Amino acid sequence: SAWVVEMLVRYRADRAAVALVLAVFAIQLGLFFYSEGLTTWLAMLALLPIQVSCGAICHNHHHVNVFVKKPLNRLFECILYLQTGTSPLSWTLHHNIGHHKHYLDPEQDPSSWQQADGSLMPRWRYVLVNTLKVYPEIHRIGQKHPQLYRRFLRLLVLANLPLLLALLHDPRNAVILFVLPMTAMLFMLLDNTYGQHAGTGFDDHYHASRNVELKRYNLPSWNLGYHTAHHMLPGIHWSQLPQLHDKIRHRIPDHLITDNVLLQWEPARQQREGIPS
Repeated sequence: SAWVVEMLVRYRADRAAVALVLAVFAIQLGLFFYSEGLTTWLAMLALLPIQVSCGAICHNHHHVNVFVKKPLNRLFECILYLQTGTSPLSWTLHHNIGHHKHYLDPEQDPSSWQQADGSLMPRWRYVLVNTLKVYPEIHRIGQKHPQLYRRFLRLLVLANLPLLLALLHDPRNAVILFVLPMTAMLFMLLDNTYGQHAGTGFDDHYHASRNVELKRYNLPSWNLGYHTAHHMLPGIHWSQLPQLHDKIRHRIPDHLITDNVLLQWEPARQQREGIPS
């Protein structure tokens, strides 16, 4: 079976990511069918930190698909949808085409951190506004990519069929184990994006992202701490980001390399201390 997985997965490093996503899904299903009451709530809360890691896997997968076969990639995205709230191809439109193409242009970025006057948007407002805008922004971007958008819509319907069946079978457990975490994960995802970019510059890649080199951040985030490198070459596999980061590190301003694993707090701290973007 290990040989089969190795043949199906593009990069050996992704086998652990696949195992984690499938393990979380198995736990979700087990809890859905066999748990009740307070146990369900406590288990859902215990799973949330792991689902944050699955959100990073989802992000990386949309940049470099995990599997060799397209149907397996779409199935993987359907499972990830029930863990992260990002449906198949949704991040391709919103993140790859929208954010990566325009993150140096706040007027075009679908998750811009600037307010109308150019000032730093408060964290709570950024997270609330941009989370609510995720799927409307996908619709907006999709108008310029009609073929991809039609595929996204078809897969959105298919991905929601298991969720609909779950709601019909056991509404209470479906809401606790799927609907609430999926919604929370979208908020957490935007909260993480705020930490990565808010209050940085727009001149070039080297001034537009925060980076964390700590293993305790990059292991669960699957190397998202090397964010400048990721934006420079978003098409390379996440396992190759540390090497690219080492090559460009000398060009990244010191204040954009932090030891704070809670990146979400960095924009406000740097603004208080008058650190330039």
